[in-house]
Amino acid sequence: MRHFASLLLALALIGQTAAGQSADTSSGSKTFFNKRDLVIGGAALVGTGALSAFDGKIARRSQRGRTFELDGSDKDGLSRWSRRVSKVNETTLTAAGIVAYGAGRLFNSKTVTDIALHSTESVVLASLASQIIRGPLGRTRPYVSHDSDQYKFKPFRGFFGDSSFDYRAFPSIHTSSSMAIATVLTMELHRRNSDATPFVAPILFAAGMLPGLARIRLDQHWASDVASGAIMGVWAGYKVVSYSHAHPNNRFDRMLLGASIMPDLHGGLAIGFNPTF
Repeated sequence: MRHFASLLLALALIGQTAAGQSADTSSGSKTFFNKRDLVIGGAALVGTGALSAFDGKIARRSQRGRTFELDGSDKDGLSRWSRRVSKVNETTLTAAGIVAYGAGRLFNSKTVTDIALHSTESVVLASLASQIIRGPLGRTRPYVSHDSDQYKFKPFRGFFGDSSFDYRAFPSIHTSSSMAIATVLTMELHRRNSDATPFVAPILFAAGMLPGLARIRLDQHWASDVASGAIMGVWAGYKVVSYSHAHPNNRFDRMLLGASIMPDLHGGLAIGFNPTF
């Protein structure tokens, strides 16, 4: 039930975000979601559907040279490296974003606060959207079908049951979260007219793909899961940054970007908010 509780938390956070952001329609798109999102979703579905035809072959090739210790742990270097990289996920990235946000408020850095907030928002949005899809879809993970049947689905098995993890393959939340961060950092860097953007962006996106590629090596995801997660992450990052900066006075950003952290009377720290509506 842990992942279901996380879904409810994410739903509450995004609901608050959307409610706050939709109040300000001074410029840009008047709504957070628009018709173009449907077009992007349709194109992504077609693209990942075409890629899925090669999922089995890619999965089997990804397992070449993979060896295990007697206790079942990974033995080869690539798999051990993949295991470490896969620790970069929605939980660790959200926690990092919250810590960075707190540091930005504590040291009165508007840039750090702004980027950290939008990074965290994008990870939550990407994770929520991915959970809404993969729970009901119930796509079987590669190791369950021994890399032989990428079209095996168990609808709604991804939400409940002891084996629910086995049926939450599509899309990859590891990939959507890391690519959301890569997109936010690239866009925020570009907004600040940095000459480094053309050089830094490829590095960020390459790094953003690593957790997904690691999951393929660990036989947790099909290639089309990773591709769809990447699209989801880029979409979430783009939506959050573009809408937030087009509507800088939305309620959610006004409240959190106006927060402050200061010493209290008892020697600790106090967090103050400016919930102006």
